[in-house]
Amino acid sequence: MNERGNLDADLGKPEDYTDFPASVELDGAPYWLVLTGEDNGYRLLSALCPHAGGEVRVYENIFICPLHYWTFSQTDGACTNVPDERLMQRRVELRADGRLYAVGADF
Repeated sequence: MNERGNLDADLGKPEDYTDFPASVELDGAPYWLVLTGEDNGYRLLSALCPHAGGEVRVYENIFICPLHYWTFSQTDGACTNVPDERLMQRRVELRADGRLYAVGADF
């Protein structure tokens, strides 16, 4: 358990993922595992659009929701065409055992 009382979810080793973003299911919900560009960090971004719940898909170097064409950054989930919107995300830690863990709750 982490400091928030949530169980951390083991996502495996970084080398288990050959391409990014990588599709991941966690607690029955779809996510994209992405590289943040910050010290070789990782982050989970929700694969559900905050606008209408559409499935966010990879399109070239962005995420796009095909329902209303909202687009999102692949590094931080910020919406690129609707100000102050973003994908929900969850922190990911690379621990001493060499494995990635989703920690905490979505924010």
